Formats: sequence, structure tokens, C-alpha cells
Amino acid sequence: MKKIKYYLFLFLAAGITSCSLHEDLVDVPTPGQIRTESDVKTLIAGSYSFLSSSPAFKFQGMSMLVLCADDIYSPGAGDFTAYANRTYDGNNTAPFWNQLFFTIGNANNLIDAMDRLNLDAAFERRVYGEAYFLRAFAYYYLVRLYGGVPLRTESLQIDSQFYLPRNTVDEVYAQIFKDFKAAAERLPLQTAVSVDETGRATKGAAQAILAQAYLTYGNKLALKGGSGTAHYQQASLYADSVINSGAYSLLDNYADLFDVGKENGAYREVIFGVRFSRDNQRTGQNSKGSEFASRFGVSQITNTSGGDNTGALRPMHWFFDYYNNSPEYKGDYRIERTFVSRGLNVPQNKYFVTYPNIPSGTDGTIATPVLAKYQDPQGKDARNNENDFFVIRLAEVYLIKAEAENELNGPTTAAYTAFNQVRTRARKANGTARTIPANLAAGLSKSQFRMKVFDERGLELTGEGQRWFDLVRMQSPVNAAQTMFEYQFLTVLPAKPKVLPTYMAAQRKWSNTDAVYADALKVTVRHLLFPVPSVELLQNPAFGPQNPGW
Repeated sequence: MKKIKYYLFLFLAAGITSCSLHEDLVDVPTPGQIRTESDVKTLIAGSYSFLSSSPAFKFQGMSMLVLCADDIYSPGAGDFTAYANRTYDGNNTAPFWNQLFFTIGNANNLIDAMDRLNLDAAFERRVYGEAYFLRAFAYYYLVRLYGGVPLRTESLQIDSQFYLPRNTVDEVYAQIFKDFKAAAERLPLQTAVSVDETGRATKGAAQAILAQAYLTYGNKLALKGGSGTAHYQQASLYADSVINSGAYSLLDNYADLFDVGKENGAYREVIFGVRFSRDNQRTGQNSKGSEFASRFGVSQITNTSGGDNTGALRPMHWFFDYYNNSPEYKGDYRIERTFVSRGLNVPQNKYFVTYPNIPSGTDGTIATPVLAKYQDPQGKDARNNENDFFVIRLAEVYLIKAEAENELNGPTTAAYTAFNQVRTRARKANGTARTIPANLAAGLSKSQFRMKVFDERGLELTGEGQRWFDLVRMQSPVNAAQTMFEYQFLTVLPAKPKVLPTYMAAQRKWSNTDAVYADALKVTVRHLLFPVPSVELLQNPAFGPQNPGW
């Protein structure tokens, strides 16, 4: 396959000065070469490939999303230590920043190309929609992770202003809302998209993420003492649009969402996901496959990924215990399908049980919970598996509806109804109905209902990259100006045991429970945002100050 080194194009596509200019672009046309539908399709494919690359959701971005919350940690030294131990800085955060701006640059180039070309009207309409969607998507991640960032909405030319100051958070959200709305007006319904186009943006994807974005911005305003009412109303309306579209449905069996052999079927519920596929041509980091299976998998349990499992990402003990020991959730089918309880080591012909299970016979023990959502026995290597990264599912849209309604009017019937849709599916289990979790009963206060949503999201979406965002956007139950991040890390978790449990064979029990990974507690309010990449501040004199505390 021919490789085109076109450094200026990459610089223009990125729209930032902190991205390396020394990148190989595979079959990517230069701006002046975008003339046909084939050229445009190549640029679209390149845009989506930025999201599935190692600097983004395959590795670096995923690390930021899952390790900086309170539910996942990384034991020992390795690639994840900086995030797990809260020692990261502006050098660590650059790869995801760069890749998101590459996505924005490509989207701007797509819009510029469509403005110049005269192609099939339906084709142009969809391309505009995808370009607006991808630009909004990238800015949505940027503003939540880094705060205000430079807004660039035109393709870069030789005479463009390369050095832009950061825009305010309000200005970035305004652009996000505008772009997602423009995308929703142009994109096809999910029902009109072929199977081989799964993973491309749709009208439902734009509306679902728009609902989440309005809810998030409303939360931000409320935390500062402002009114989020108008934005909660929009969140509720867009959630309704997705729910009532008939394009999506909750799978009857929660486990089927994460069965890699049924992944295409999962997109009846998954509204947008970053797609990965086993790659027969390339290996490791450069493959089209994902590495979640080996990162969440443990070495003691084999045949759950295409290579050696590293066990680099583990659920925290307290988090598992919170749900497993709760009368509200104990016996919830989602716990069984989210966490591994026992697995086989094929070479040793030996089973291992995970914390807090008690071994029988010759079983070995694994002293941590283990996530079960990402497994691919047919994977090609440790970094080349089939598992997708689900960005948003219908289950979350129901919870967005419930949360927005509660913020507007308190826990109304509509809020309870939306919330209980998620629990109703959970009770279906694997076909044998259960009574746990029961429907949420009426009578809660607004604050109590909000905490129920927080807890429900925590279990339903474990390991799906939402927890950190929930922590920094949602209101603490003790202070309307305090985030859940501050409440959890500065009040709740410091009171828990810091010594991780070990199995005591003689007593047939674990040494302790409800433990938290001590290094994860090394946080202050500065961790409500990630640091802007150091190279951006060095090379962009117009940018402005670093985020507070960094």
C-alpha cells in the first residue's frame, strides 16, 4: 500500500502546533487532491481511524478515561503507572489531545471539500453530517478533559492563523451543540445504515451524545450556582428523540452486549462505538484490533485474549464490594457478567477464583476483582482483539432521561419510569427472571434520586469510560457546589482500608474487604481537569495559561 508523506497536510489537518509533523499517512489525499467520492471516503475512513488509534481509544485515551476515576486501578509499574498513581503531567496527556485535534482537522477538511465539490446530493449530505459529528465529538472530549480549548472550524491554509488562544468552556459547548445539531439534521437513521457501516455516525448517535452533552453542561452551570434548566430540558428532549425513534432497543440479555461473537447484534442497543477488528495484516499497537482484553485480563486465566494477559487494569476492591454487598444489588445479574468469578489456566489445567470468592479443591486465587466485559479468545495478539469501545448505549440514554427529569422537576413518574427500564432489563438475566434489582420505589428526594442514578450508572457502565466524567460533572450529596469527584476522593474513599486484601488459606477467608488503592487517592481539585499538553503551551504563544494547579 502506497504511503504518502505529506507533512504540511498533516499539520493543517491537525490544526495544532503540538502535533508531530513526522507522520506517515496511508493513502490520504492532500487537500488539493480531494476531488471524487473515493477521495472523500478515504478522508472519512481516516477520521474514524484517528479514534481507534493507539493515542486515542485503543490505549492512551482509554487509559485516561478508566484509570483516573475511582473504580479501576493499575497495580505495579508499567505503561499505566502515571495515571494510576496520579503522577501524570502535560507530557502524558498530549497523545489523546493531538489525536482529537487530528480528528477536528480532518472534519474541517471534509467540510471544505464538500463546499468546493459538486457530488451526489445524498452523499454530500451524509458527509457533511459525519464531518459535523466528528468535529463535535472531538471537541466534546477535549472540553470535558482539558476545559476551554482553541476553536478552529475552518480548514487550515498557508495564510491561516496557526496560533489561537483557548476559547472559554461556554464557547466550546456552544460549538458542540451547533455541530451535533447540524449532524443530526443530515445523518441517516440507524435503520438505514448497512451492517458493514456499523460504527459510522448516525442521527441517533448525534442526538444521544447531544443529550449527554446538554446534561453535562447543565451540571457544570449548576455546580457554579447557575441554572441548568434550559440545558436539562434539551437533554430530556433529545433523550426522548432517541428512545422514541424505534431504532434501538435494550438487549434482553445484558451479557450479550459483551460477547464478542455477538458484537454486531450489540449495536441494536449500542448507539455509537469506536470499532476495532482482528487484523490479519498488522500486529500489536499498529493493528486495527483493540487491547482491552489483554489489559483487563489476568495471566492466571488464559484464552481470554489473543496474547498474554497483563492484568494492568483491575477493578478496585471497594467498588466491587459496594455493589456485591449491597442489599439493592447483591444477586444482580450484571455483577456476574461484569466481573469474573472463576477461570481456567489451560497450560496448568487449574482454575483460579477472583477476590472475594473462596477457592475449592485445588483452585488458585487472584487477589483482585477482574473485569469480564472485554474478552476475545480468537484475538490475534495481545493488542489485536475484536472488542469495540462503546461510547453510548440506549441504557445510558434512559438514565440521561431519568437524571435530566429529576434535575428539572425532582423524581417524577417519568424519571422513575426511565430509570426502571434499565433495571427491568437487568432482572431478565440470562432468561431466568430475577427479583434483583427491584424497581426504584417512589418517595425519594431529588438528591437521593441523583445518587441512585450515580450508583446505577456505576454498575451498568463499569469499564466503559464514563465514570470519570460522572465524577466531575455530578453534584455531591453534601454540598451543591462540590462534585462527586471531590466527595468520593476527599471524603468517602480516604476512610476505607488502604491495604489490599490477601487470601488466608488456613482461615479460608480474605484478610480484609472494602479496600481502596492508596495511590489513587493522591488527588486535589486540580484533577478535575487534565493538564494541557506541555508542548502546546511551549509552541503556541497565544494559548493562555495552564489549567489551575498544573
